[in-house]
Amino acid sequence: MSQHKEIPYKTAWAVAKKIVQELSPACERVEIAGSLRRGKPAVHDIDIILLPRSPSSVGLQSSVSSLDEVISALINRGSLIVVREGDKIRSFIAAKTGIPVDVYVATHDTWATLLLIRTGSKEHNIQLAQRARQLGMKLRASGDGIENQGGELIKIQSEDEIFSLLKVPYLPPEKRG
Repeated sequence: MSQHKEIPYKTAWAVAKKIVQELSPACERVEIAGSLRRGKPAVHDIDIILLPRSPSSVGLQSSVSSLDEVISALINRGSLIVVREGDKIRSFIAAKTGIPVDVYVATHDTWATLLLIRTGSKEHNIQLAQRARQLGMKLRASGDGIENQGGELIKIQSEDEIFSLLKVPYLPPEKRG
């Protein structure tokens, strides 16, 4: 990430909040992650985690657009420039500011671990992964979950549950490095 310039927190936060506001109608949940969530004074990019509304709930509410429709509108309007599109990760550039934006698409089962991993810091994630290994588990670096000793994914609803499962005290994002 060192190829990107540093962006002051206040600028990046304002851009991130605007993007979250635009994405919200198509999402059950959407949160800012990464170094912005950790409150760093300067950041290199914006990380957003979202849980799209299910197609059935979008269909029932004609005023609610799908995630793809909302993102297409942001691209067509010139707010976001596509860098890479995928099922789980979509990368953009915020057109007016040039700030890189990574949007991570979660499921109900991956929300908590994806938010944890994408909030970071890298060092904090390594410590948690090591702790999981000590307990015979595996914290997937992709954010796809935590595996038990049998390799099955453990259902987790919140970051608090992850810390509890790993038997370590909860750390708020700003204390994660």
